[in-house]
This record gives sequence, C-alpha cells and structure tokens, in this order.
Amino acid sequence: MNPSPSSQNRIFNHFDWSFLGLVLGISALGLMTLYSSTYLNRIDIFYKQSLFLGMGLVIAMVIGLIDYRIFERLAWPAYVGVILLLIAVDLFGKTSQGSQRWLGLGPIHIQPSELAKFAVILVLAQIYSSHKSAPIGGYRLKHLLPIFGIIAVPILLVFLQPDLGTAIMIGLVAASIIFFCQIRMRTLVALFAIVVVSVPIAYHFVLKEYQRDRVRTFLDPQRDPLGEGYHSIQSMIAVGSGQVFGKGFLQGTQSKLEFLPKHHTDFIFSAFAEEWGFVGATVVMGLFVLLTLLGVDIARKAKDQFGAILAVGATSLIIWHVIINVGMEIGVLPVVGVTLPFFSYGGSSMITNMLAVGILLSVSFRRHVF
Repeated sequence: MNPSPSSQNRIFNHFDWSFLGLVLGISALGLMTLYSSTYLNRIDIFYKQSLFLGMGLVIAMVIGLIDYRIFERLAWPAYVGVILLLIAVDLFGKTSQGSQRWLGLGPIHIQPSELAKFAVILVLAQIYSSHKSAPIGGYRLKHLLPIFGIIAVPILLVFLQPDLGTAIMIGLVAASIIFFCQIRMRTLVALFAIVVVSVPIAYHFVLKEYQRDRVRTFLDPQRDPLGEGYHSIQSMIAVGSGQVFGKGFLQGTQSKLEFLPKHHTDFIFSAFAEEWGFVGATVVMGLFVLLTLLGVDIARKAKDQFGAILAVGATSLIIWHVIINVGMEIGVLPVVGVTLPFFSYGGSSMITNMLAVGILLSVSFRRHVF
C-alpha cells in the first residue's frame, strides 16, 4: 500500500533536512578537497569516493526513516556477530601494510572493526536503557565492571590486528556513553587514577615498537625527520603554508608534489588547510561544532532513553574522529591512523559515518511520530 498524501507530508515536514543538509555541505567540501588532491594522478579515487558518498546518503536516509527502536532487539545479535567477524579477521583476514583488518566476502571486502563501533553503541544503549534510572549518585565501579568486560572484547580483538586508532575510538565512544549515563564522582576520580597508572604500563608492555616510536615522535618530531617524524612534519608544513587565506583551490603544492603522505586519507585536513588557510580551516571546524551541537540537541529531545543514548553514541563517534584526526595533523596528538569524517577517502569510513548520521536522523524523526 502506498503512503497517503498526509503521511508523505508528515515524513517530509518532520524529516531533519537541516541536519542532513549540514552533512551534505561538509561532504561537498570533502569531495572538493579530494578532487584537488588527486585530479593530477589519482582521479579514480575521487570517482570512487563520489560513489561511496551516494551509497552512504541512501543508507543514511533509509535508516533515518526506520524506527530506531528495532535496534534495541538487534543489539546483542549485532554484538555477537561483530565479535565473530573480528575473530574471522584474525584467522582469515586480508593483510595490508602490516595490518590484518579486512575480511573478503566474494568481491566485497569489509572492515569489521568499523562495525564494532556501532555494535558497542547499540549494546551499551540497550543495557543502560533497560535500567529505569541510574543509581542514586550515579554508577559505581562495581556497576561498570561488566560494562568494561563487554567493551574490552572488541577493543582487544581490534588492537591485535593491529589497529590502535580504531581501538582507541571504540574506547572513547564507549566512555562518552558511560559518562552521559551518569557516573559517581568518586568513581570518575578512581577511573582517572587507573588510566594515569595504566598509561606507562601500556607504553612499555602493550604497545608495539612502531607504536612507541609514534609516541616518541609526537613528543619530538625532529628526532627522526625522514622516518617516523616525516608524516607529522610534512602535515604541519602544509597547514602552516596555507597561512590566513590559503593558496587557493587546486593550488596546494604539498599534496600535488607528494610531500604530504596519505593526503587523501589520514592527512586530508592538511591538504584542505593548505589551500584554504586558517579561515577555511576555522569554517570547517565550525561546521563540525555545529554538527555536534545538533547531535546533542537530538539526544536531548529524544523521546526515550534508548534513543538518547544512541544519539550520544553516534555524535561522539563522529566528533572523536574529528578531534583525533585534526589533532594528529596539527601536531598536538600522536599519529594513530584515524580518518576525518566525510573528508577522508574510503568506503568503510564513509559508510560508518553515514550510519551514524542515519541513527541521528531516525532519533530526530521519531520524536515527532510517537
């Protein structure tokens, strides 16, 4: 049966077009930057990213029209399925550049670590929304221990691939949800102390040598300017060379002459800043801030706890990627291989971010039709 005209009007009027328009605007800037970085020798990357963007938009709009409450029933099956996929990656995954992250399904290659981010969001939203309310004063450490166990499994499997950046992202997104769901101040202080104690232990006994090199290079990029420090140094040169207004569209030299590595993936913000300068970079960061504020507003206005937590998880997924990526490109964070949402080339990255957009659109839309 076709929707009635009144139903169609309701869908059109209540769909969050302003949020989707903002995402489209950011994505257009990303495509523009990708074209400028690749049109001389890798224009195929631009065409593929255009296709990924189109697919992502379709996925976002379809999910936006689906009742997000269906994900509450799918949370645990999704979590178990992702864990099995991550184990399969360790056993049968495709190795590329020293990391085993991809799983081949015929002509399609998927990156289960990206799906793990959503599995954690769904299962945490299911757990916390099943509680009628938080304990008086907030959750204590004893309440959080089972949660930590659930989070630790995908983080460990992703870390072993090895993929430190994605493991960190899963942890940050989970921490954002836990913080949103209220933690006792004493517990928060205890967790902070545990993290402070754990960092040097993890540095010496958990991180691999190349990962420790990245930390040392972050502290002193000039210690190995042609090796581990090369990416960070060239990225900061590209950002700084843009000065106030930039060199202009298609005029960037760091990416065109291949001085800036991975200028279409991990370091695409540097390529953008070189051509559009401080003003352009400020505009882009302002757009991401606006996206974050709209995401928080969607969470605040959600009609139920499950929707609110989903919105917080989806928003934190996007904004933590922005913070980590831009931080490593301007030299204030170590290089950990995190992409910039809607800018960096890659189907997995684009689809993951559009899934987050779809969840936010669904939560926003459903508050009008309950």
